Amino acid sequence: MDKNDVQIIDIRTENEYGNGQISGAENISLTTLKNNLHKISKDRPVIVHCQSGVLAAMAYSLLKKSGIQNIKMFSGGINEWTEKKIE
Repeated sequence: MDKNDVQIIDIRTENEYGNGQISGAENISLTTLKNNLHKISKDRPVIVHCQSGVLAAMAYSLLKKSGIQNIKMFSGGINEWTEKKIE
């Protein structure tokens, strides 16, 4: 995946994000997502993720209800990303 072609949103808290993140991911916590919809790309695919996938599902639903159609969810979260050493 070319990270320039997608927007990766890490919806974990700032502290969790600070403990390790996917390179190029933007941190918009789930609790602030609704107030930050203007930061979500309308021009390229958006991928949301969290620690394990549970909160990402909530973010996915919120974004869909807000009319964002180019959204995907990385259900494995940062845990799977780290285990598989994905770059």
